[in-house]
Amino acid sequence: MDFASVTYLLMILLITFFITTSVRNSMKYKKENMQVLMNLNEDDKSTHLISSIVMIVLIIFSGFAIIGMINAKAYTQESVLGMVILPVLMIFLYVPMLKKTKISNLGIHKKNYLIRWEDIKGINYLKPDAKNKVKAKILYTVGTRDTSVNVTFGKDDQQLDEFKELAKEYRNSKKKTSNKKDKKSEK
Repeated sequence: MDFASVTYLLMILLITFFITTSVRNSMKYKKENMQVLMNLNEDDKSTHLISSIVMIVLIIFSGFAIIGMINAKAYTQESVLGMVILPVLMIFLYVPMLKKTKISNLGIHKKNYLIRWEDIKGINYLKPDAKNKVKAKILYTVGTRDTSVNVTFGKDDQQLDEFKELAKEYRNSKKKTSNKKDKKSEK
């Protein structure tokens, strides 16, 4: 096996891992009776655009590479298979990134990652920027370390008010249930 074959194999394995993790998490959230409360319209528009462009470019370059290998008659089954499988897996990897940020009863789903309500330490609403976008900086805990992520809204967007109400309601209800669990575990 040459370096290109090993690289393709590693990329295919890594992408397959991310896809299976994504599918497993989606199934787990369905078992927890996840209910989507709202989809955010303004958040991550540039990420969605870049992901779409990357997918299109990847498909085009893979097509040219396959056609070039066939025309040069310098192909093997493994190389053609790798050139076909990799773009297909990349599409499956990028599809979750094209999804809008969701607010659910479990938490905030951003780029296929769930920030649970009980993990959120605080939400800071920043002043509108030059494009009249308001960012909500969400501070949350992952394992033992604190991190943050931004969620973007329009300045006079009705979704901002809805988000504030949902965050207030669900963060308070999740804190109460986690406090009850802590008291039961101490007994």
